[in-house]
This record gives sequence, structure tokens and C-alpha cells, in this order.
Amino acid sequence: MGTAVEGGRQLSTSTDTLPFPKTLVLSRSVPPAVTGSAVIIGNLAKQFTRDEMVIVGAFEPGRPRVTWSREWPRIYYATIWPSRLRGERWLRKVQFPWLVLFSLMVLLSQRCEAILAIYPDEIYLLAAYMIARVTRKPLFAYFHNTLLENHRHSKLAQWLQPRVFDYSRHVFVMSEGMQKLYQRQYPRLRCSPLVHTFNEPVPEYESSSALHRPTRLCFAGNINASCSDAARRMSEMVQEVQDVHLTLLSGTSRIVLERLGFVGPKVTVETVSRDQLVQRLRRADILLLPHGFTSSLAPEEIQTIFPTKVIEYLISGRPILAHLPSDCFLAEFLKRHECALIVDRPSVAALKEGLYILRSDASLRARLVRNALKAAKQFYAPRVAFNLRKIMSELSGTSDH
Repeated sequence: MGTAVEGGRQLSTSTDTLPFPKTLVLSRSVPPAVTGSAVIIGNLAKQFTRDEMVIVGAFEPGRPRVTWSREWPRIYYATIWPSRLRGERWLRKVQFPWLVLFSLMVLLSQRCEAILAIYPDEIYLLAAYMIARVTRKPLFAYFHNTLLENHRHSKLAQWLQPRVFDYSRHVFVMSEGMQKLYQRQYPRLRCSPLVHTFNEPVPEYESSSALHRPTRLCFAGNINASCSDAARRMSEMVQEVQDVHLTLLSGTSRIVLERLGFVGPKVTVETVSRDQLVQRLRRADILLLPHGFTSSLAPEEIQTIFPTKVIEYLISGRPILAHLPSDCFLAEFLKRHECALIVDRPSVAALKEGLYILRSDASLRARLVRNALKAAKQFYAPRVAFNLRKIMSELSGTSDH
């Protein structure tokens, strides 16, 4: 894995001299799940071999299959994740003892030298922490979301987060926003961004000035507390604007989508695998990116989160209509790279105005797409994986604990 190709040129990411430890990755969300975390883990794992990494996760029934090469790290399914069934939280907790035992057996049988714990999912994070303490293996943590900040009244979060932070050789986070937050709150924490990734080549810009009739809008990803209020306004916009059609590529349940107003002949709902996602986005004219103005989540979570779908949006070659508050990290990123038309007023009328501007201004759409393709290069998987390799190689051999 000495070089990688990006846009026809080689990237220097030589890892021949890095003694990368064989790593056990503990993550509830793994392929073929269609969650953001599963996409992140799947894309990152493809940069490693079976001799370098092994993954333990949960199997979510009913999800589309994804292609998984025998050359990539093996995925073991230790638990069942019935996300659409009642009692799902109880069932996950009941499986915890088996998760710990199974993961320990994999670690020993595969002769793993380090552990990479993935959050979100406090059960898998706890299992990784316990196994690391028992086996005295180096622990690295990768937080995709905030834990204690978003669950201040959880006794488990109060107990677990400081211990994971203290014991980990290094804590990776999914955005610069999270890094700044944690460095303010935990000045001694060794922490750095490990951003979301993609494996496809960055496409060349292709001029596409003509829009379909009706205009094809598309949203990809799950709709949850981090974006539901903004998504609801977008559903109202779709119903009120003439000559548009919205495709939702989402694993969110139909009941939730209907409550948010995604109903009627103007709306189509599908679930597709990550293998198909980018090609499906390219069928659209405009991509919708909602992000919460108000939420049941903690302010720190809303301010720092960076949705996985942003990466697929950037490489899709389609303009983005973003509806989000101006003071969050995602807005800062989109403004810095000038890669989306931002509507930062919580108003359906403002959204309709933004959509009108995008539909009527071909030069603006072209400029946003060009900037998005440039911004996407920082998320190219070989480049991100090299950073992970470098840090884990440097720190896994030390004996801090």
C-alpha cells in the first residue's frame, strides 16, 4: 500500500516503514448497515488488509448487500442490531456479555496488538475499554459524535468518557469542530480529526446546465434529531413549490418520514447501499442538506456534527442546497469552501427563495460543484488512512499505561 492514485496522479502515502499494529476495531455500525458510521468504517477499512485489521460489529437485518473483498479486513458480527423493532435498546444491553467474550476471543485468536473503539454506541465503547484494560492492549478511540456532552444525565456516560479519554493513547474525532470542543474541555487530551472518507476517484467537473422537468431534488441519509426540524421545512417546500420531485435515499422508517411531511406523489423513498449511493445522487439536479436549528440533542452535538452524507454530496457533481444555522461547524465548512448555497433562516419562504436561485442560475450551480470537488480531496481515503497509520504506529509501542 505504498501509493494511491487521485485524479490521475500518485499520492505519496508510503507505509512500508510504519510498524502498524494489527488492530481490533469495535464498532456497532459496520457494512452492510446504511448508517453514517457504517459508511465511515467501511470506507476506512478498505485501506487496510486482513493482516492489519479485523472488525467486530452488529448485523442489521434487512439492509441491502454491499460488495466486500476478501482482501479487506474481515468483519465478524457479534450481535444483532434490530433497529426497527420495539425493545431494541434492551436487546442490545442483553447481548453485552457475549459481545465482550466474542470480541476477546477474536482479539486473542487473531493476535491483535491494539484496539480501536468506535463511538457512537456506548455498549461497544465500554466493551473495547474493558478488553483493553484486561489485556493491557493499547486503546485508541474514534468519536463520531459527542458522548457525555449529549448525555449529561447518563451515569454510564459520566463514568465511561473520562476513563476512555484517560486510558486511550489517542482520541480521534470526526471534525475540527469536535477537536476544538474537546481541546477546550480537556486540555491534556491527545486528540486530532480523522475525517470521513471516500474511495472513489474525484471526478472531473462535467458541465450540466440543463435541469430536468420536474426538477429532481434528492436527500440521502437518515433523518433524526440532528436535522428533523430543518428536514420538515424542506418537506413543506417540496409540497409548495411546483414542478419538483424529491427522492429520499434513506433508511429512516416510513412512519417517521410521513410524520415529517414526506408524503404524496412528489416524494419517492428508497433504501440503497453505499455501493449505489453516489451514482444515484448523480441522477438528481439539486441535493438537499438539512441540519438542525432546534433539537433535543445537546448544543455541542449540533455545533460540531459533520454528517457522513456531506462527502458523497461533494463528490456527486451536483449543487447543494443547505439549510442550517450559521454558527455550526458544518456551516463554517461550507462557507470556507464555498460549496453550497446556504439558507440560514428557519423559514420555508427562505428555502423556496434559495431553491429558486439555484434553479435559475446555472453559473452559480457550476461554481458550487467545482468548489465541492476541490473540497472533497481532503477526504480521500488513502490520505486519511495514512494519518491513522502514522499516529497508531507511533503510539502503539509505548507503554503509558
